[in-house]
Amino acid sequence: MSSTEGPSKLDWPYGGPLPQRLSLQYARYRQRGGLLDVLADAQAYAEQGKLADKERFLFLSLAFDQIHKEALAGDVVELGVYKGQTATILARNARRLGRTAWLLDTFTGFDAKDFTGADAGRGPQFADTSLESVRARVGEPNTRYIRGFFPDTAAELPADGRYCLVHIDCDLYAPIYSALEYFYPRMVPGGFIVVHDYGSLGWDGAEKAVDVFFADKPECIVPMPDSAGSVVLRRQRAQGKVLTWLQARQALAVGAWHEAAHGQLASVLGDGWSRPEPWGIWGVDTAHVISLAPSDPALASFDVDLDLHATIVPARPSLDVDVLVEGAPAGRWHFSEADNRGVRTIAVRRRKGARTPATIELRPTATLSPQEINPASTDTRPLGLALHKLRLRAPGAA
Repeated sequence: MSSTEGPSKLDWPYGGPLPQRLSLQYARYRQRGGLLDVLADAQAYAEQGKLADKERFLFLSLAFDQIHKEALAGDVVELGVYKGQTATILARNARRLGRTAWLLDTFTGFDAKDFTGADAGRGPQFADTSLESVRARVGEPNTRYIRGFFPDTAAELPADGRYCLVHIDCDLYAPIYSALEYFYPRMVPGGFIVVHDYGSLGWDGAEKAVDVFFADKPECIVPMPDSAGSVVLRRQRAQGKVLTWLQARQALAVGAWHEAAHGQLASVLGDGWSRPEPWGIWGVDTAHVISLAPSDPALASFDVDLDLHATIVPARPSLDVDVLVEGAPAGRWHFSEADNRGVRTIAVRRRKGARTPATIELRPTATLSPQEINPASTDTRPLGLALHKLRLRAPGAA
């Protein structure tokens, strides 16, 4: 073959352009020991003869090509296998590299334990699969299947495991964050972490898990143009001591009200908040966490005004909420029909020079779901407090 032979020489049936190394320069690529067999891999990845989400297929292929070129050590992992489409690419390249592909999933769809926070109220999905059907599609050589709930199943991975590529496709905040916690420190330098659904706008938990986890890491995420908005990063070593970008966004202007509607406070709301709505946001579960600081670094101590309300109905005529600042008790609020929506104030007192955001926790003594109020509702979120807006003030300022 000459170096100018194109995709027609490969009998490429899927349409659309290919990277030049896999088309115009494919002969040279093969001559130089390229890892990929692009046509065979595409056929294994395709669904019913169609190469849906070709961008993700090509990115993963080229990532393995770079792993091969740089001789990166380590195995391959996928958390969230579903029917095994992406796993086919991971397993085929693991075999070429002489590595093991570890495939982790419940193989029965979502686990209800993960329907919390931003993912509260979601229902069962992706149950139309099985371990047996995935095994039949992906194959056995160099491939290990781990069935069950992650991170419990992490115990079945090698205690000294190291990884060159980890593909995380489990949609929800809790499993994605758990996966990043587990695999990030086990990545080889230069190893790839790919998280699916980050930019889809259909899975708020995926975006939040990535943003929160990587806010204080030296790596930056890079968006991919695949259908679900995946992101990728490569593991580095360098660590800095400056404020993270997330901490910088948690520094709010003093004296102004900041609306919670439409996710405008996403940078300061931590665990225990549901999806933002046009009016504000619901706190869910047993604790609602806020991390914030004044934009003026000289103002270490400050007051926080929160415009809040609770669901007060005959089934729950009152609600008490414990307030903690930096983990220390700071008071208890009482909500009732006579004293519900309004502005409540928290005093944050810290030593001079403190720069990192302060953490506030609101812990309702009980939660109540819309379904408990109205059995016809399908909303099962355990609602605590509703936040409309907040404001930071200098101590004692009006």
